Amino acid sequence: STIYPGIHFTDSHASLQPMSLTVCFPGTFPRQILERSDIPVCISVSIDEEYGTFTTPVIEVVSLDLRHRGSLLHCSGGSDDSNLSPDMCNVGEPTISFLPLPPSFDYTNRADWETVAQRIQEWVTTEVDTESSLWTWGRDAFWLAFVAAHPSFLMGKWPMWDPRIPLEGSFIEEWLQCSNDH
Repeated sequence: STIYPGIHFTDSHASLQPMSLTVCFPGTFPRQILERSDIPVCISVSIDEEYGTFTTPVIEVVSLDLRHRGSLLHCSGGSDDSNLSPDMCNVGEPTISFLPLPPSFDYTNRADWETVAQRIQEWVTTEVDTESSLWTWGRDAFWLAFVAAHPSFLMGKWPMWDPRIPLEGSFIEEWLQCSNDH
C-alpha cells in the first residue's frame, strides 16, 4: 500500500506529519505452533529516492498488550540502525495514555467523544513537550475529539478548552474553513 502523510508547513520548511499504523493478526493458532515468544514479523517502509536525502522513515513498535503497555519493542530507521538517536525513536517520550480506546467506546456517542477529548487535553497539556511532534499530533487528536463531541462548535454552546491548546492544526483549520463556507 502507498500512504500519503500530511505535510506541516512553516515559513521556510515543510515536514511530513507522523502517522500511526496498527497491524492486527486475526485468527488463532494451535498453541504448540506459537510456543516461541519471538515470532518475526517483517514490516518495510520506504520513501521515494528523491526525498531520501531529506528524511528516513523511523519505525517504532509499541505493544498494545495491556500487560506491557507503552513498552518499546523495537525501533528501526532504515538500513543502518546504528545512526539512530534516542529522539528519533521517541525514547523517554510519554506513552499515549488515552489509547487504545476502551472496547465500550461508541463513536456515535458524543459523551464518549467528550471523555476522550478531556483525556487527550489532560495528556497533551501535562505530559508532552510542546516542542515535540507528539504534541502536534496530540493537539490535532484533541481537536478531532472535541469537534466530534461538539459538532456545532463555533455555532452554538461548547465548553472552554485549555488555552494551552491553540486553535491551530490541519484538522481544526480545515474544520473552521468549512464552517465559514456554510
